[in-house]
Amino acid sequence: MKKIIIGLTLMLISSISYAKAYECKAYIDGVQVSETMMVNASKVAVAEAKAYSRMKKAKVAIDYITCK
Repeated sequence: MKKIIIGLTLMLISSISYAKAYECKAYIDGVQVSETMMVNASKVAVAEAKAYSRMKKAKVAIDYITCK
């Protein structure tokens, strides 16, 4: 039982430590559409995908998203 709890704790800590906060901006025709959105992800591509899905869920029309 102790090994299972320790294993789950280590998995949780390692998955949290790889996530970083990214600032994402949405654009239409090169003009920023909405305010900067903070997204937690492990990679830039994942952050852009998360931000894109959030914008689509909010029914905001966008061309592309960039994250830094």
